[in-house]
Amino acid sequence: MPNRFLRVVLGLQVALGLLWGVSMLFFARQIVLGAPYGPHIEKIALEGAAHMMLVFGAVLVWRAPERSRGVLLMMIFLNGLWTLTDLVYIPLVDLSAADFYFKVAVNAVLTLGLAWSGRRAGVV
Repeated sequence: MPNRFLRVVLGLQVALGLLWGVSMLFFARQIVLGAPYGPHIEKIALEGAAHMMLVFGAVLVWRAPERSRGVLLMMIFLNGLWTLTDLVYIPLVDLSAADFYFKVAVNAVLTLGLAWSGRRAGVV
């Protein structure tokens, strides 16, 4: 029963990770806030690659939760780090679009969901 909730959160991580990862990897030029060229394009693509790593991590944890403690901890850490970074970065740069706040909320939910469900499943 505890693994069921962990799998729900892992499924959410996979779905959102694929959505964000693919869009950032392949459409960085279209989603950039400033000029559609320069080093910031590469940074967006790198974030997309990190999302794809979270997808891979979720698959590893799904397949063998009892052997994937380190992977799950890395996923919790990265989602939490993105939450904190966005909470600092959004007001600092004066971003106001709703999708920035949606991303903060989703990363916070993934952080807490992975931590709580991983603990219930005895992985963390």
